[in-house]
Amino acid sequence: MSISFVAIILILLLILTSYFGIYFSKKQKFLRDISSTRNTLVLIGILIIIVFIIQLKLEQDIPYSIGFALGFVLPLPFFMGLLGIITMKIFSKNYIATKEDYWSSCFFSLIWSFFSLILFIQDF
Repeated sequence: MSISFVAIILILLLILTSYFGIYFSKKQKFLRDISSTRNTLVLIGILIIIVFIIQLKLEQDIPYSIGFALGFVLPLPFFMGLLGIITMKIFSKNYIATKEDYWSSCFFSLIWSFFSLILFIQDF
């Protein structure tokens, strides 16, 4: 298996996670409540704090730890939130994007940030 094939599969998996996050949060009230704006921002904050503490434990400088924590956590959910809404717009007829859909997509893409954080923790 080549690297590009694995990268394409990973990108499709990320996009589908965001897409299905929007889809299922529209169908289930429980998922809509869990993936609200506040809960998503709290989860992002918790992830940033965990990564920051891990970097401090690895004896990195404070500015480096802050930058690494922000760079590790923030890009994926916000970018995948946009891609999830674009994908939903392409595949669903009469779809109107809302703020709640964006935050649902961000929340479900944070699952992959958690997985990568777990793999990152196992390395040391």
